[in-house]
Amino acid sequence: MSDFEYAGPADIDRAIAYLVALDDQQRNALAVIEIDQAIDEAQAEFVKATADADYRPSDDFLSRLSGYLEKAADAGTP
Repeated sequence: MSDFEYAGPADIDRAIAYLVALDDQQRNALAVIEIDQAIDEAQAEFVKATADADYRPSDDFLSRLSGYLEKAADAGTP
């Protein structure tokens, strides 16, 4: 998703939904831990983004967010 442009908390919310669905399907314990950490990070960013309309997450997080949204789109997750 090289043309990804952050559109605010809704992007983060979609990524969280994807990660939660992925977490529910996962059976590998290490993968579950990694997904849970990604969910925790995304939830923290979501709180910041909803509290301050001018907040913009770090470029590193936005890169991961782009990847989550791309994988969600590939999986057919809204």
